[in-house]
Amino acid sequence: MSYRHVVVGTDGSATAQRAVTAAGRVAAALDVPLVVVTAWRRELADPPPRSEEARYPGGNAASQESHWAVEVTSDAAGAARRLGVREVRQAQPIGEPLAALLEVVDRHPDALLVVGTRGLEDAGERLVGNLPHQLTHHSPVDLLLAARPHTDAGWTTVGLATDGSRTAARAVRRGLDLAQGLTATPVLLTVARDDARGQRVLAEVAADLGVDGSVRADVVVGGEVARALATAAAEVDLLVLGNKGMTGPSRLLGSVANRITHEVPTDLLLVNTTRRRA
Repeated sequence: MSYRHVVVGTDGSATAQRAVTAAGRVAAALDVPLVVVTAWRRELADPPPRSEEARYPGGNAASQESHWAVEVTSDAAGAARRLGVREVRQAQPIGEPLAALLEVVDRHPDALLVVGTRGLEDAGERLVGNLPHQLTHHSPVDLLLAARPHTDAGWTTVGLATDGSRTAARAVRRGLDLAQGLTATPVLLTVARDDARGQRVLAEVAADLGVDGSVRADVVVGGEVARALATAAAEVDLLVLGNKGMTGPSRLLGSVANRITHEVPTDLLLVNTTRRRA
């Protein structure tokens, strides 16, 4: 399996807790270390809010926020261990969350990064620098966006989206590896003008993967590609998609991956197909 670490960002919110659960399930299934990250930043002269003064009496605002960061990562670490993660590391870097997470994954280029989806569907929040939105465009590693509350069963089905292209094949292979690690059922998905064309694409992809006939395959016929994929994704627990079009001018023109990140109704693994891996 290609992931040797899992990194999760959390601020203790409900959506972040979903990310911690998702990250913990992956780390436990693959038996790899989990790195829990909570970033904090406050000037020493800032007065602490009343809620923090009551919770962490004494000290300046910075020391109180550092205590909060330690508490958040400790709670997340405990939740991960209860999911079966054997090695959990905690980090409370000082700085903005985006820079902090990118710094951590720079040290772990073989990692999977996991965050929640708070504000991702809100265009206004995206314009002012929403964290998951920024990571979809700037994460140097694969990014898992945890959108759904997890049941005890975890992920049972993983949708592998493909259009038959070489870049999509890289994402499908990564998703197939993860599905096998999670003991989930992989489902090849494609959108086509008609069923016959879609079946040809999926047959070629399955043959290339060496799983001809052993993986379920579904064709979504007709419709706008991003909308059709989002509809199909509602039938799986995790959708896997390459990040083609998420960087550079193409993202401004409305790439399929960009649309999906804001519309998919389930967890999404955005595979970085633009970065060469060892």
